[in-house]
Parts: sequence; structure tokens; C-alpha cells
Amino acid sequence: MSPAARLFALLAIATFFEGFDTRLVALVQPVIGHEFGASRAELGRVVGLSSMGMVFAFFVIHLADHVGRRPVFLGALLVYALLTLATAFAPNLTVFTVLQVFARMAMVVELGLAYLILSEEMPPDVRGRVNGVFGGCVALGASVPDALLHPLTAWGIGWRGLFVIGAVPLVLFPYYVANLAETSAFRARKVQRAAAGSRLATELEPLRLLVSSAYRSRLFAITGLWVIVNFWSGTALYSFTLYVFDERSWNARDLVLLPLGTIPFGLFGYAFAGFAMDRIGRRSATSLYLAGASLATLVCYQASGQAAILAGYFALVGLGGVWAIVTTWTAELFPTEMRATASGFGNNLVGRLGLVLGPIVAGILGEAFDSTADAVSLLAIVPLVGVPIAWMLPETRAIALAPGTGPS
Repeated sequence: MSPAARLFALLAIATFFEGFDTRLVALVQPVIGHEFGASRAELGRVVGLSSMGMVFAFFVIHLADHVGRRPVFLGALLVYALLTLATAFAPNLTVFTVLQVFARMAMVVELGLAYLILSEEMPPDVRGRVNGVFGGCVALGASVPDALLHPLTAWGIGWRGLFVIGAVPLVLFPYYVANLAETSAFRARKVQRAAAGSRLATELEPLRLLVSSAYRSRLFAITGLWVIVNFWSGTALYSFTLYVFDERSWNARDLVLLPLGTIPFGLFGYAFAGFAMDRIGRRSATSLYLAGASLATLVCYQASGQAAILAGYFALVGLGGVWAIVTTWTAELFPTEMRATASGFGNNLVGRLGLVLGPIVAGILGEAFDSTADAVSLLAIVPLVGVPIAWMLPETRAIALAPGTGPS
């Protein structure tokens, strides 16, 4: 196996469980709502507030520009696995939420750096396809819990067993410590700065460079795109279980076979995202996926027949491939010394506010309309706002990520 293939496999395994764990909070909403006596609006706040951890992730992920990708990735992997395990023993909704705030913070640090490591290590002409297939591993992990909730409930273990399974990376952690190396781009940049007689980077230097006139406009545009993608995810993808349980009379048994659709659609959607961004460019691929996201949301949440609902949801899972496109694009827009900070700022510090606000807004509107379906359908227009924003950004298809470089 080549070094690139080994690196991909190593990161894909960890990211499979990150996808698994990310799905859990949305999946168990109706179950914990019943156990803890929470209303629809309260559950929306739980999902939204737990996503605040993803905002806090900025304060961790930017350290990867200072101390390296490897140590921050390993620390995040360990922390999210420990906190996921602790969530399995949460005695009430408050403890559940607090644990998930910090677990989800660590999850997105791990995921963001995994994409960043691959972006820096893979050849530029296949970077999009590699990241697309890699994102499919996230979708694969996120699809598995649906099949497990019902059998775990039948065995008397329930939703808590899902969080125990999500902590499997604890067992694998020593292997990651022994086998994950620092990226060549970061090592090269470190050597360059040492030769120039300067420090690698103070903690504030990458942020100062980011908001300089050279990068400010692209930072604001990619951040706006992240807010929209996250808001859509927080409404259309995170509300699905609550919607079908409350308004379509589904139960855990109806979710068991869901992975038969979500796995192939998810893998195809992410893989096609990689193909599309390498063939037609980041702008066109993003626009295609955002328009599809708006349409699929309406189909899923306005259909009454189970087949149409499933078709809409499977399409939504596949269109989650927009994450792979925007993540890759973010890495390509900025040079090595500020790449992690830019990702943390755009996707986490500001962008993830969309994931915080999305479930909260959907919950409030759902309570007001007495319908999650109508609330999410109204919000389906949001992805379309991202299309003109995408065309404000430079096209970065096949750009080399040499130290200190970025698109003109």
C-alpha cells in the first residue's frame, strides 16, 4: 500500500466514527425527548446548543497553524471519543447537552484537520476526488446509527448504546499515535521560516494575515457560504427523525433499513462531488449541489408517501457532498501558514453558527406552525442564497498547495 493510500485509510477509519457520532444527537431527539420530557422547541435548542461546540472548535483548530496538524488532530480524536462515551451515561438533558457541546467541538476539529491533511498531501489534480470519496466515509458513518437504534432498544440498551459504539476510536488511539505523521507542507513551511530566522507562527499571526486586505474578501465570502451550508444541514438533515416520528408516524423500526438507501446515496453524492469539483470547478459544483439541496428539502418535507419521503431524504444525504466541496475550497483559498485558521474561522467560529441557529429556528417555527415539515420547507430557500456567493470566490481547481502559496 502506498503512503498516500495508508494515510487515506488511517483518516477514513477515524472519520467514519466522527460521522457516526455526529448523527447521534439528531437521531435520538425523539427518544431522549420522551425520556427527559422535552418539547419540540427544547429539543431544537439541545441540537442547536450542542452545535455551539463546533463554533468553539475555532479556538482549537487554529493551533494547527502554530504547533502542527498532527498533535491537534490526535488530541481532538482522543477528546471526542472520551466525551462520546461519557454521553452514554448522561443522567438528564442538561448533562447530555453540555457533554455534546465539547464532544462536537472535538469532532469537527478532527474532521476539519483530516480534510486539511489530505488536501496538503494529495496531488492537486485528484484532490477533489480524494476528498469527495473521503467525505463519503463520513456519510457512511452517519448512516449506520439508523440501523442500530431499534435493535439496541429491543435489547434494552437503547440510545445510550449508540454512544458507547461511537467511542470505538479510544481503542484505536495508540495506533494513530504510532502511525500518523505531520504533513509535508507544514514541515516545509517550518523549515522555510527557520531558514529565514523567524518563528513558525505566533497564535495571532495567522488571524492577522487572514483579515488583511489580501485575503479579507475571500474569507468573508467562504464564511458566508459556510453559514448557509451549516444552516441547511441544521434544518433539513437534523430535523428528519423528529419530523417522521412526530408527523409521519414512523418509529425506530422504520429506520432499520434506512442505510440501504443512505449509504449508496451518501457515497455516490460525496464521490460525485469530488468528480464534479475536479471536472467543472468549485464554483459550478457548489452551485449545483446548493440548488439540489433546496429542491430535495421540499420533496422530503412536503411529500406524504413513504417512498417520496425516502427519495427526498436519500437525495439530501447525497447532497451533503457540498461539505466536501466547500471544505476543499477553503483549504485551497489560503496559504499553509493560515490554512487551519481560515478553516476554523470560516467553518467553525462563524460558519457553524448556521448549525446552531438552524435547529433553533426550525424548532421555534415548528412549534408556531405545529409542523416541523412546514418549518423546514420554508427554510429550504436558504441554500439558494449561497449560489451567487460561490461565484464571488476565485476558482481553485487543481491549484498546488505549496508552502506559502494561495490562489491569485
